[in-house]
Amino acid sequence: MHRKIFRAFTLFTVLSLTSSALAASPIVVNGEAHIGDQTVLSVETSQIPAGGSVEWSVSPTTGKTPDRISLRAGGLECAFTPLDTEPIRVIASFTNSRGEVVSTSETLITPKEFEINIAVVVDKPLTLWNAERRSNYVLSPDVLMADTPVKLRAVLEPDFKGEHTLQWTADGATALLSADADDIFIKRTFVGESEIYVSAFNSSGTKLGSGESTVSITLPVSTFVESSNNREAWQGWQRAQELWESKNYSEAVELANRAATLSPRDAEIADGLRAMMTNYTRFTRAQKLREDALNFDAEGKFDDALRNLRAAQVIWALDDAPEKIKAEEMKVNEQRLLQQSANWLRDTASAYDNENMYEEALEYYGKSLAVMSSDAVADRMDKIQKRLELIADADRYAGEGSTLEREGKLQDALNHYTASVMSNPDATLRQHIEELQSVISRRERQSNALYREGQDFQRKNRLQEALTRYHESVNVWENENARQRIQQLSRNRGLAPDPDLRGPEDFGIGTRAEAQKFTKEADELYAEGKLDECLELYRKALRIAPNQELQKWAAHIFDIVKERDSAAAANKQIKEANALYRAGKVKEALDLYRQSLTTHKNPEIEEFLKKQVQN
Repeated sequence: MHRKIFRAFTLFTVLSLTSSALAASPIVVNGEAHIGDQTVLSVETSQIPAGGSVEWSVSPTTGKTPDRISLRAGGLECAFTPLDTEPIRVIASFTNSRGEVVSTSETLITPKEFEINIAVVVDKPLTLWNAERRSNYVLSPDVLMADTPVKLRAVLEPDFKGEHTLQWTADGATALLSADADDIFIKRTFVGESEIYVSAFNSSGTKLGSGESTVSITLPVSTFVESSNNREAWQGWQRAQELWESKNYSEAVELANRAATLSPRDAEIADGLRAMMTNYTRFTRAQKLREDALNFDAEGKFDDALRNLRAAQVIWALDDAPEKIKAEEMKVNEQRLLQQSANWLRDTASAYDNENMYEEALEYYGKSLAVMSSDAVADRMDKIQKRLELIADADRYAGEGSTLEREGKLQDALNHYTASVMSNPDATLRQHIEELQSVISRRERQSNALYREGQDFQRKNRLQEALTRYHESVNVWENENARQRIQQLSRNRGLAPDPDLRGPEDFGIGTRAEAQKFTKEADELYAEGKLDECLELYRKALRIAPNQELQKWAAHIFDIVKERDSAAAANKQIKEANALYRAGKVKEALDLYRQSLTTHKNPEIEEFLKKQVQN
């Protein structure tokens, strides 16, 4: 359709011009033309003959006729709104006072769509807790958390001056939340990529343009929750220490227990809590002794009261205890002062003795003897001296045995442990000796079994398999026969060992030290995010030494790995379904969306499918 727009009136400024006919200059376009936005074209007054006027002609070449075509500035400007991207021809005809066209100017305008950029708006970056440095650290703005609203903003390029509306869409795995002007909130329940699309329309419903973006959700909610728990646990532990220093012991223990519950794998909190509980047990024992001393004093049993106060002070010293002890001493008869002095020293020594604080006990027994001779005290001091010598020997043997065990020298370690319990009987160490003897016996049996398997393979001329079994026999336990066979096969046959040889842990045979080593290595891998590798080491540790707490933790890691893998597989299916859906292959897309739900549950996909059924 060809539409002409004529000037409705004559500009007085034009009538005053004296030029009769001037050459036409190009029509001036005020800025780039964009769909849905008013485009303004103009000519200079110098182009209009005296008494003349300008006539405008606006016509599309192949597309829609522009909207709201009007004249402005007395006809010197022509304004209209393009409705598509097809070229528009604009002609300005200049007439003289007699209405004769003396010249024309023509231009071809090709409107563009507005570019729409989608940006993630981060009002406040996420903060996690660094358990090693004990401080918060701010994540980079591109780290977004799952199951949390993410704010997006659409920006039109160039800026659109008029009123406009936006229409947002997203892939099936992403929920669109409330929108406000150019901003919208999305949410995805698990990590993955959200595909976001937006289209802009002016007040007349004309589409201005569209844009799309992929938003990566990379931080699971579980990681953020664990970080918050660790932060709260550490702050609680620090407050517990402050309470302890201010002698609010009960409150300190309660808060410390809560901190350990929030972060059960924080070794510093766990070790600190154990030490605090040990001291708290001593404190409560001392408090009980003081209460009993008060009752004895009320009954007139001053000797018993004094004994309890002194024992309490050894177990847990208080600032007011010396005064209480002194006051109790003053109640004792003057004739018994000498005896009481000896008794005080002996009782203090006995309290240290009962706490296995032998050096302090010897010191006070000696002071007691200096006040008053006692064969019983002298005999006890002699026994303590011998006991200290035995304990020193036992500690030395046990320490050397522990070092040998860590080096894998189990038989030597067993000999040292045995020497230790002979010097100082220790039920825990005896139990460890029995466990170590069982491990050695099992390794010997397994080594012999592997050696026999190697012999069987060698008789069948399966020499490589035989060599592997001989090497594994030596790995499990020293086997001289297996070593000789290895030398023979390596020298005569030129065979090399299999690089993947099994060790004791592969047969579930190991010591607690080895299990602890695997656990420590697994913990380090977990801290590095290497879940598959750490899970295998946890399993090795559990095969050696079953542990209910570690079993639960390994199961937790397995669930995380399983969840991660299933979510990743579902994400891949959803992405393929999205592509099918956009390509118009709705049935194939819906089938693939349903298949993704069997791989990993997704509320947004379920809701999306439900709407598809309703439509």
